[in-house]
Amino acid sequence: WIIVRLLREFSPDKREGNSGPFSATFLQRFGGVVGACTFAVTDSFWFNAVEAEVYAMSMFFTALVVWLIMKWSELAREELANTRDRLGLGANRILVLVAYLFGLAIGVHLLSLLALFFIALIFFFVEYDRKEWDVQGQPGWKSRKRWQAILLTLVVASIGFLVIYPGIIQKLPGFAGQIGQPLVVLLLLALGVVGAVWITHTRQKQTANLVAVCLLMVLIGYSSYAVIFIRSAADPPIDENDPETPEAIVSYLEREQYGKTPIFTGLSFNNATGGFNENKLFPRRYSPAPQHVNVYRRYSSDMEFFWRYQLGHMYLRYFLWNFSGRESDIEGARPITGLTFIEGPNETLQQTPSEKASRNRYFALPLLLGFFGMFYHFRRDWRRAFSVLILFLVTSVGIILYLNQTPIQPRERDYSYVASFFAFSLWIGIGASGFLRLVQDAIGDAFRNLSWVVAAIVFLAVPGWMAIENYDDHDRSGRYIAPDYAHNMLMSVAQDGILFTNGDNDTFPLWYAQEVEGVRRDVRVANLSLLNTPWYVRQLKNQWSRESAPLPVPLSEREIDGLGADDDWVPRTIELPVDPALFSEDSGVFIGQADRSMIDSSMTWTVRGRPFGADPQTGEPGYILYGADWAALHIVAGAAADGWERPVYFAVTVAPDGRLDLQNYYQLEGMAYRIVPIRHENPQGRVEPGVTPERLKTFRFRNLDNPKVYYDANIRSMVDNYRNIFSQTATALIEGGQVEEGVALMDGLQEEIPFTTIPGDFASFMYVSRVYEQAGDYNKALQTLQYAEPLVRHRLRSTNNSQSMNEMNFALVDAIRRAYVMAQDYEGAATFENNIRGDFGEEATVTANEMRALMMGLPQGTIFDSSGNAVGISTPDSAGRDSGVQDEIQ
Repeated sequence: WIIVRLLREFSPDKREGNSGPFSATFLQRFGGVVGACTFAVTDSFWFNAVEAEVYAMSMFFTALVVWLIMKWSELAREELANTRDRLGLGANRILVLVAYLFGLAIGVHLLSLLALFFIALIFFFVEYDRKEWDVQGQPGWKSRKRWQAILLTLVVASIGFLVIYPGIIQKLPGFAGQIGQPLVVLLLLALGVVGAVWITHTRQKQTANLVAVCLLMVLIGYSSYAVIFIRSAADPPIDENDPETPEAIVSYLEREQYGKTPIFTGLSFNNATGGFNENKLFPRRYSPAPQHVNVYRRYSSDMEFFWRYQLGHMYLRYFLWNFSGRESDIEGARPITGLTFIEGPNETLQQTPSEKASRNRYFALPLLLGFFGMFYHFRRDWRRAFSVLILFLVTSVGIILYLNQTPIQPRERDYSYVASFFAFSLWIGIGASGFLRLVQDAIGDAFRNLSWVVAAIVFLAVPGWMAIENYDDHDRSGRYIAPDYAHNMLMSVAQDGILFTNGDNDTFPLWYAQEVEGVRRDVRVANLSLLNTPWYVRQLKNQWSRESAPLPVPLSEREIDGLGADDDWVPRTIELPVDPALFSEDSGVFIGQADRSMIDSSMTWTVRGRPFGADPQTGEPGYILYGADWAALHIVAGAAADGWERPVYFAVTVAPDGRLDLQNYYQLEGMAYRIVPIRHENPQGRVEPGVTPERLKTFRFRNLDNPKVYYDANIRSMVDNYRNIFSQTATALIEGGQVEEGVALMDGLQEEIPFTTIPGDFASFMYVSRVYEQAGDYNKALQTLQYAEPLVRHRLRSTNNSQSMNEMNFALVDAIRRAYVMAQDYEGAATFENNIRGDFGEEATVTANEMRALMMGLPQGTIFDSSGNAVGISTPDSAGRDSGVQDEIQ
C-alpha cells in the first residue's frame, strides 16, 4: 500500500484515457503487489523474518510509519483543499501516532528512527512547498529556493533525530543519573512536557502544540523500556547488564560494554609509520587490534578502506545479494547474476542439497527493474522520488558511516541494511507498474491479451522467481540443530558443572535449553565474552541460577570492579595445589576411570595470554590478558580450592587462545573439555573411555541425516565438531583394545550425520578415515575419503589457494591414494591419479598395475597374476613397444 500511494501521487485512480485493459487503479495495485512480494522474499529480509531477533520487528515499525505518513499526506491534501489551516488538520492525529510508534520502536531497535527523514520530507512537500518557488518554463526541481527549503527540512529532521537519539535515549538518563535524583528529574520532565501541551493548546499555538504532543508521545512510547529495569530488579537467571541502579541503567542505555566508535574524528592508521595518527578527520582505520592492523596495511588510505571495504564489501555486496544473486552461503560469498557470459563458470563446489540450495540466481532482473523504477519515479514525481532516495541513503550510507565497521567481522552484516532494501523494493514496485503502463500504451487495444501476458511475466520473473530460488535456503522447517546442540553440550557436563562458553552463538542456545526446556539447570553457563564486565562476574559470584549455586569467585567487590585487560602481559607460571586424596574411589568427586596414580600433587602451567602485536624494538611477540581471562582463572582457582566439588569445563567452541593454556590438563567429555589434575601431552585432550562414550549416548541428532532440511555454512562447519569428537573417542577406544566399540561408535555417527547430507572439512575426512584405518577396516576408510575427492579436486583447480591450503590439499591427495592402496582398489587408484593429473593438464595414462607397482615399490612394467602377485617385468623393444618378454621376479 505504500507503493500504491506513491503511484497515486502522479497517477490518479482513473483510466485517464489510456488504451489497454488496465486501469490506473490496477496498475497501482499491480506495482504494490510486485514490490511487496519482492521485498518479502529478498534474502536478507527473509532471513530476519525467520529469526527470533529484533530486526524483523524493527522493519515492521519502519514500514508502518512510512505507510502512515503516506496516508497522512492523502488526508492532509483533502483537508487543505477545504481549509487554509495547515497545522490544525484532523489528519495530524496520524503524526501523533507516528511519534508514539517511534517511541515504541526505541525499545526494539534504533534503525526505525531513520525513517524520520522520509517523514520530514513528505511533511514538507504537503505543508510547506510553494508554487511561487517555481521558475517559469523550468521544472520544479530546478528551483533554488525549494532546495534551500528542502535542506532546511533535513537539518530540522536531523535536530529532531538528535533530540531522540542520543538526547532522550542516552543524555536524559545520563543527566538524571548525574543529578543523583533520577526519578525527580524524569517526573519534572514529564510534568514539563504535559504543561507545554496544555499551554500551547489553550493558547491555540498549533505548531508548538503539535510538536509538544509528539514529544510527549515519544516519551510515552519510550517508557516501555521501563519493563527491562523492573524485570532486572527481580534478578532473573538471564539479566544482562543488570540495569537496576541509576548508574547501571545509564551504562545500559549508552551501551558502554560495546565501547565507542569514532565517527568524525579519532585515531587513524598511518601506512608510513605503521602507527596511528590522533584526531584525524573521518577516521576509518581506527582499531589498534593486531588482526585489524594487518588488514589496514592492504589499503593506502582511509578513503580507500571506506570505498572498497566498508561501502563495497560490507554494503554493495549485500545489496547485490538481494537483487542480483548470491554465489553461496559461505562467508565472503560474492554476488552473481547467474549469467555465465558475465561472470564466468561457478567456482564454488556444491555437492550436498544444502550447498546447492545456497546458490541463488536472479539474473539481475530485480536490480534492473528497481533502477528503471527509480528513473521512472523521478521523471513522474521527483518530490516523492527524492524522499525515497533519502530513505535509501540514510539506511545504507548513513548506517555505514555510523557503524564504521572494522575488518574481520564475526558474521555477515546484511541484516543491518534491510531498510535500504525495503526502500529499493518500493522502486521495484513502481518500476513494474511503469513498465506495464509503457507496454500497454505501446501495444494499445490491438493486443489486449498481450498486456496480461507481460504482467504475468513481470510477476513470475521477479518476485516469483526470487521466491523459488530463495525458499529452499530460507525454509527452517525440520531444523533442530540449535536446541539439539545445546542439549548435547549440557549433557556433556557432570553434575553441578561450570561450563565456559565462547560468546553469543554457543551461549544463547544453552540458556534457551535451560530456561525453556528445563535441560540441566544444575549446570552454570559462564560466557567468556560477558566475563569482561564486572556486573556479570558479580552475578556469577552472588546469584543462584535455577538449580545452580553461585560460583566460587575468590574476588572482592573492589577487585571485580577493577577487572580489565593487561595489554603488557608477561607469560607467567601458575600453580594450583591438588590433594590426591580428594580423588580416591570413595570420594564424591568423579573423574572417570583414569589411573589415579597419574594425579599430580599440583597443577602447574604457563599462562601465555593472547597474542597482541609485537614489541616494536625487539620484535618479540606481545601478549594481552583480558578481564575475562582473569575472571575465568580465578574461577578455576576457586573450584580447585573447593576440592573440585564443581567440575570445570570449557566448551569445544571456545577459541584456543581463550582456554587459559590449560590444554595439558584437558579431558574430553562429549562436547566439553574438563579440567582434571592429570597432565598429558595430547593437544586434543585425553579421552577417558569410561566417560565420553556414555555421554555421547545421550546426544540428539534430529534430522541431520535428512537431505531435505537446509543447513547453512555455519551449521555445516559446526557439525564437524561432532565428527571430531566422535573420532577422538573412537580412537581412544580402539587404542584401548575396544575395536568393535570404536567402529560401532563411528558407524553410528555416520548414519546420524552422513557426508552426503552435511559435507565435511579436510580435518573431519582425515579423522574419520583414520579411525577406520586403525580398526583395520580399509574399505570404510576409503569410502569416507571418496566423499572428499570432488572437494580436493575442486580446490586443486582453484587459483585462490594459499600455501597452507595447497599443503592441506596435497596431504588429502596422499591420504586418498593410500586409502585406495590399503583397500587394494588399484583400479580406483589409477582413476583417481588420472583425474588429478588431468586437472593439472597432464596426460592421464596410469594403469591399475602401474599404481600397484608404484605403491609396492616395484619397477615400472611389473606384471601381476590374478592373485595380485608380481610374476615378472615387461621389457619394451627398441621402438619402445611392449615386447611381451617377461623377466622372472625372484
